[in-house]
Order: sequence, then structure tokens, then C-alpha cells
Amino acid sequence: MEQSLVLQLPNRQIQDFYLCFCGYAKCEPLHTPGHHVRPNYVIHYILEGEGDYQVDDETFHLTAGQGFIIEPNVLTFYRASEHKPWSYVWVGFSGPRAPEYLSYLGFNHNHLIFKSSESDRIKDLVFQMLRSGQNSPKNEFYLHGLFFEFFSCLIDENAPRQQDDLDRDRETTNRYLREAIAYIQQHFHEGLRVSDLADHVAVSRGYLYQIFNETLGISPKQYLTNFCMTRAMELLTLNNESVEEVARKCGYPNPVAFSALFRKRMGMSPTQYRNELSASYRERLKRELQSLR
Repeated sequence: MEQSLVLQLPNRQIQDFYLCFCGYAKCEPLHTPGHHVRPNYVIHYILEGEGDYQVDDETFHLTAGQGFIIEPNVLTFYRASEHKPWSYVWVGFSGPRAPEYLSYLGFNHNHLIFKSSESDRIKDLVFQMLRSGQNSPKNEFYLHGLFFEFFSCLIDENAPRQQDDLDRDRETTNRYLREAIAYIQQHFHEGLRVSDLADHVAVSRGYLYQIFNETLGISPKQYLTNFCMTRAMELLTLNNESVEEVARKCGYPNPVAFSALFRKRMGMSPTQYRNELSASYRERLKRELQSLR
């Protein structure tokens, strides 16, 4: 179990890089939310204690002053220590420019752990968000001011070294990435291939691979597969459609191939996933999805 405070943002006018929710939790020994895939980014920063974060079969033991990033569409697991359970604050965020802003700070799929010496300031910023009051245009700008200041607490210790104010044309690279991700979001149900993405963006497959790998730390194929699997989990969670229909809506005309890939990713079949999903996670995912609309 955990003692927690949470703020959700159901309505939103800021579109390109935005706060979805934030919170604070003081965890009991060995507390964990389980293995989950999220539809948005989440950053946890540890205030006290310690625990473990697992992604891609790699486990990181983290202590106060460190933090970890949860990416959308990626299966992760984290758990408080038995003897020194952690307390942490978190911010959930999304937006089409989120990947490039994280990349600018030096974060991607291969760099998800960070440290910051500004523990008191980070805690204060999140608690100011939690005390922000009613939802209004004025309050939304106030919250996003705090949100951007939160990131400013990370930039000194994690930003990559720049060469002559970015010699390469970063903006062009980021535009290609945004266009490719937007195309995936709009057409994933059509059974996209990497060649379709490259054709849409009008670059070679090799260059598209370079863009994804350097910015996100994964290949275009991995990103596409992760995205489709996350949408499948959402559909299995939020409605009672057949596995065949879920597979079709996620771009897999062959339900057998879809089920085999799902089992490989989750360690269980789509039907087992639906049956074993806890009611609490169901409700939590619904709230997170609503905050993205």
C-alpha cells in the first residue's frame, strides 16, 4: 500500500508538451503497482528511501536523489525496498514534442535514470502543483510554469554537451520524428510497416532508424510495435471486444500472430491479461487516458 496525493488535469489547452497529472506517495515495504504499460511519460523522483526499477529485463536499484523515467508503450515494474521503502513525487506528461524535449535533456530509452541535488525544490514544486486548486485557464498556465521549472531542476546534471549551439540541424530531425510518430498514431490500425513511415516522412529507412535510435533509443519498428501493444492493452482493459477485433484494430489481421506477440511481451495471452487485470489498475488507466484527451 501507499499513502498518496494525486492531481489530475482533465481539461487542457496547452498541446505540444503538457502536464497530465502529478502526485506524491509514501510507500509501505515492498509496495508495487505491478507490471504495467502506460499511455504517457511519467517521471518519479525519490525523496527518501530506496527501491528497484525494472525495464527491458534490466533492474536499477535507486536511492534518494535519483529518479527514473517511465516511457509510454513500454512494460515497466518498480517496487519499494523492504527495509527502506521509498517516498517519491511524480509527474505524468505527454505531447508530440515530449520525446525531443527529453532528448534535449539527454534522456531516451537507453538513458532513463537520472540524479538531481535539488530534492527540496523538486518536492516543493510538485506540492505547489497539488495545492493549485480549481481547473481554469489561469491555473493551467500556472501549473505548466511549475512543470517547466521541474524540468529545469534536472537539466544541469543531465543535459548532454552541445557543440557550437547544435551544429547539426536538430529542428529538421525533430520534425521528421514528430511526423513519423503522428503518422503512427493516426494509422497504426492499418498494419503499418517501417517503409510506410519512411515514405511518409520522405527519408530513407536507414536515416529514419538513425533518427529514432539517436532520439528515443529504439528503432522505428520497436516504437511501432510498442505503440500497437499499448493500444491493445487499452482495448482489452476498457471494453469487452473479442481478441480478434482487438487484433484487427491494432493492425494485426492475423489474431494468432497477434496473440503470440502479446504473450511474448506480457507473459500471458490477451484473454488472461483481460481476466487478471485488477479493478484498481483498470480505474487508474481510465483516469490517465481521460487526462490525455
